[in-house]
Amino acid sequence: MKEIIWTAGAGRELQEFYEQLEDAGDESGTALLEDVQRLLSLASSKPFMDTYFEKPTRKLLVARKYGIIYSPEDRGIVVLSFVDLRRDLQPLRRRIRDWFGGRE
Repeated sequence: MKEIIWTAGAGRELQEFYEQLEDAGDESGTALLEDVQRLLSLASSKPFMDTYFEKPTRKLLVARKYGIIYSPEDRGIVVLSFVDLRRDLQPLRRRIRDWFGGRE
């Protein structure tokens, strides 16, 4: 299994969604964190099983509306972003292309 490495930005994004869900009062924030942990554990053992988001990154679907955008690397699974997949993702795609310099 590969190590899970969170970028500061991805950790902040997940925290924001967690707080929004917990503020709603139905403890769905905790369920979200459990889903994220379970899916990342699976990804750490099979890092290339998920679909591409923007090559070379991959996307894990969480709770049918969120996505974990990650990069499988030698050092581990690097979580780059935690996003609501219903929003405009073009800015994130551009940012990822800039990070990776258009490599595949």
